[in-house]
Amino acid sequence: MDGIQSGVSQQAAQAARNSDLVQARGVEAAARKGDSEKASKMFEELLATMLVREMRRELSDGFFGSGAGADIYEGWLDQNVGRALAETGSLDLAQSIRVSLDQKKAQAQEAAQ
Repeated sequence: MDGIQSGVSQQAAQAARNSDLVQARGVEAAARKGDSEKASKMFEELLATMLVREMRRELSDGFFGSGAGADIYEGWLDQNVGRALAETGSLDLAQSIRVSLDQKKAQAQEAAQ
């Protein structure tokens, strides 16, 4: 049984990494299009989700125990708490990121002229 549980946990971890990668590519695409507002919000959500995931992993038993189904609920929790933190501006990162992206965009435009 432990082998199955370990395999499911590994698959869940891989799915989380893949989800993070997809989100990161979305952030990059938005930034390349010059949509600093969208890119900054997406990045804040990604970072918040990753922070929640790492903090949750430090719990000995986790919120949902150690069963195979716990991985699904933990991933859901990470995404939703991360999204809520980003939407409420609790981390207050999006504005700083947006300003930085806008400055880099302006510098690139000046250099191109």
